[in-house]
Amino acid sequence: MAGYTLKITEQPFKSGKNILASEHFQFIEGGATLDAVAIGAKTLEAGTAIARNTTTGKFEEYSETTPGTLEPGFDEFAILNVNVDVDGVNDVVVGEVIVRGSVYDAKIIGATDAFKEANKNIRYVKHI
Repeated sequence: MAGYTLKITEQPFKSGKNILASEHFQFIEGGATLDAVAIGAKTLEAGTAIARNTTTGKFEEYSETTPGTLEPGFDEFAILNVNVDVDGVNDVVVGEVIVRGSVYDAKIIGATDAFKEANKNIRYVKHI
């Protein structure tokens, strides 16, 4: 887990997956605060599509109420580059959040066509 809270814990090593299709990429400046209450208690895998809720200023998993339509009230569309454990109570700050670069499309979770259109700085490579 590459996230930070004020809660001190020790986590065992977990393997991950490489979603990067190039060595050229950019992480979000200053990190992204994940909204623990909105996400709930679960592990977000590397490759999960996230977006910032403009009301709370915190990031959530991206999902669409109407498939194919960009969800209103969200901006800063990005992709997690690490697995993150969220406990459902404590917000987590994550630094490895991709805002620009190339990723393997087949390894990305929740990035719809509308999501991809919202951040054209991320290129989705179809072949591995």
